[in-house]
Amino acid sequence: MQEMSDTLLNWGYIILFLYSLGGGMVGILAAGLLSASGHFSLSLCILIAFFANVLGSTLLFLCGKYGKKELLPYFKKHRRKIALAQLKIKKHGVSLILIQKFIYGLKTFIPLAAGFAKYDFLKFFILNLIASLVWAIVLGYLGFAFGASISYMLDSFSQYSYAVPIFLLLLILLLYFYLAKFSKKR
Repeated sequence: MQEMSDTLLNWGYIILFLYSLGGGMVGILAAGLLSASGHFSLSLCILIAFFANVLGSTLLFLCGKYGKKELLPYFKKHRRKIALAQLKIKKHGVSLILIQKFIYGLKTFIPLAAGFAKYDFLKFFILNLIASLVWAIVLGYLGFAFGASISYMLDSFSQYSYAVPIFLLLLILLLYFYLAKFSKKR
């Protein structure tokens, strides 16, 4: 078990980079949590997640901008949503690009829709840089603070060894139901 844990920690920065190319929300939170326990460097995790997130969103934008004809057949069932997203990007592009990092499920869709809508690349790139930096810092520190508070609570619970598994199970269930609620179709 210890070997698997060590291997995961040795590959942790690479895993964070790869995970942050796509969504990365859970990855940067987990990295912040592990940073609180001293396994990772928080500043390095933030830097890696920021760089990977910018790269991933930029690639999605470019795919949408230059590969629209090739990609649209994969979205046949979602034509109306794509058309609406293109209209929203043209009308509210700045605010959508800035907040999309924090809304679960939109991180991959908004850059594609911006590319489909032929949004200005330089404007998208600058907004994406700002949004990714704020995203990585906020979620990295939230994960760190959460990890520090959990560490404190686990130390407090150490007198009551039966309470730790119950607490962790409740925490996992809470996270599961929270993510399940936001990923359901409406």
